Amino acid sequence: MHILSEQQPIVAQQAGVWEGEYVHLDASHKIIDRHQSQLVCRLQDGPDGEAKLSQTNIYNWPDGTREIRYFEGVFKADRVWISNDLIDDWTGAVAMDPTNRTIMVGWTRPREPDFRYYEMITVAEDGNAKNRTWHWYRKGRLFQRTLINEVRISREWQAYDDPVYYRFHARGSTSAQGGGQ
Repeated sequence: MHILSEQQPIVAQQAGVWEGEYVHLDASHKIIDRHQSQLVCRLQDGPDGEAKLSQTNIYNWPDGTREIRYFEGVFKADRVWISNDLIDDWTGAVAMDPTNRTIMVGWTRPREPDFRYYEMITVAEDGNAKNRTWHWYRKGRLFQRTLINEVRISREWQAYDDPVYYRFHARGSTSAQGGGQ
């Protein structure tokens, strides 16, 4: 984790386990979905000298269904680059923020050329809480926002890791229901 800690300390500080709530709003600010989340964020220096980031997002709805999304990427130049079947994206610290508490994320979807997504993450001074705002665009027009408040429950992601967390499981799939803490 030393490579990323030196180059992007605020991004490296996200390692650990986070719990929170996602609130999805349509363009008119009407709530269209709300669910709990747990994120397992892993940062490691690879044997090839590359800093690697992987994150599992575990979403839990009140009806008992669950979805698991897995992302992995490598640090190159000034950001972490992530590419999989679901997204092509980047994440990195906002250099112009004098407090060094802001991270930006930009997404596209390989199968949706008109789709764009931007996220701003603001990290609390103590590093143990963060607020995230997503803006979703299709054909250049906002169609959805997501508001997320999270707290870190552990810096030790290894204690919360589970082999089921390393692949995508759609909401309600049987294999996504078990595993983890």
